[in-house]
Amino acid sequence: MDPEVVNYHYCDDLLTRPLPPNTRILITGANGYVAHRLIPELIHRGYIVRCMFRNRSTPPILIHPRIEVVYADCLKPEELPPVLQGVHTAYYLIHSMRAKKKEFHERDARAAHNFVRAAEATEIQRIIYLGGLGEKSEGLSEHLRSRQEVGRILTESSITAVKLRAAIIVGAGSASYELMKFLALDGRWIPFLSEFNSKCQPIAIRDVIKYLVGILEMPGLKSRVYQIGGKDVMSYKDLLLKFAGLLNGRIRFFDVSWVPVPVEWLCWIYAYWLHLFTSIPANITSLLLSSLRSDVFCREKDIAEILPFEPLNFQTAVQWAQEMEAQSRVFSHWSDVPPDAMKDQMPLFEYESSDFEVDEHSIEICAPPEKIFPIICRVGGENGWAHANLLWEIRGLIDRVIGGVGLHRGRRDPDQLRVGDSVDFWRVEKLEPGRELLLRAEMISPGFSWLQFELEPIDDGNTRVTLRAHFIPKPFWGHLYWASLSKFHTYIFTGMLESFRREATEA
Repeated sequence: MDPEVVNYHYCDDLLTRPLPPNTRILITGANGYVAHRLIPELIHRGYIVRCMFRNRSTPPILIHPRIEVVYADCLKPEELPPVLQGVHTAYYLIHSMRAKKKEFHERDARAAHNFVRAAEATEIQRIIYLGGLGEKSEGLSEHLRSRQEVGRILTESSITAVKLRAAIIVGAGSASYELMKFLALDGRWIPFLSEFNSKCQPIAIRDVIKYLVGILEMPGLKSRVYQIGGKDVMSYKDLLLKFAGLLNGRIRFFDVSWVPVPVEWLCWIYAYWLHLFTSIPANITSLLLSSLRSDVFCREKDIAEILPFEPLNFQTAVQWAQEMEAQSRVFSHWSDVPPDAMKDQMPLFEYESSDFEVDEHSIEICAPPEKIFPIICRVGGENGWAHANLLWEIRGLIDRVIGGVGLHRGRRDPDQLRVGDSVDFWRVEKLEPGRELLLRAEMISPGFSWLQFELEPIDDGNTRVTLRAHFIPKPFWGHLYWASLSKFHTYIFTGMLESFRREATEA
């Protein structure tokens, strides 16, 4: 996808002057939410953008002559030196929130140390890091404490490191926004602790990107921290009430401080409860909830001295996010990053065919491929799965209960798909318009799964649609799992094909 197609032009009114044309900028964590908004802006301003991905399982969604794609893991220091060669500035946008709670702090610190050592051996001039607001205190959450530790590691290097600290980022598709939207529209009754009524200063994703680009183009900066935020400072309770009001939702709070359970445990209990009904994983939700105990607002406004633009207020930020959703212009989503358990899964074509169990069904439809393919590409999310939706929901609930992504992750867009998009507990691995859609499973199961839709034109303008389920079973349990689902597959898949035929011929 061309970056200009997905460019929101946040920085068109930025007063800074771009660095010389073709200056090479490195973006780590290039498949993350912030990075997907930042890359198009940098390309538009004339930079060469080197995008660093940790693994090859999900290809980049942006393609441009000035985009370089590299693969490296900051936990593997030997992979970093080639990535940093010829780079002027690096954006450090890496964090391990998806890792287990006991692991993410250590992994964040080790990754930062490795990156700094590799960067010091090159001619890189600046590192820009986006971290979290919050004063140093005993009550600081593990999430915020880890972000501050990473900032400290980067600052102690010999390279100029500019750290931006922000609170909640408001933008369609961000994890915080999606969680707030669920609570505002479906939460109804929300448990509340007095410890959670700290003050926060949300900031629009538009303003985050403007600050990131402005810091890049501002000459003469030294290593230091800048706090960034929107125009409004409010309590979390007021924030949720205002958010619900903007979305015409009605919520109520009830006090749970009387429950004789430590606050950390309550966060985990509520996070797991939300996990059953929202798309956000329990570990991310738990970290976000723990952060509510800390005040996260700007205590100084030094950033305004070098980048004097007026940030959006909370209401405008939410309204802009709603506009993007209404116009189907949500081009980046928190779910663009696959679960850690799926990071090493290879594409379907790289596996030996002898390892597979395959369930194949086909149908002839009296319509051309260009009419049928968009119908197939609308499966998942609020559109449902064309047939036996109750069975899909049961499988999604089972996956959610055992810690998987389930069906609540939905889709980025109800009609459009691109390679790398999440579709409930699937991810688009291959997409050839009018010919093939290949989905890779990210549900928890004793094996690896794919769902493939192939379209083949035949005589008289008809099309043969073939649906194949591919499965690589793990020993014993995988074979048992596949055998137990075979009859369900026949019922579901033949029904899906018949639904496609009916909709295509009626259209």
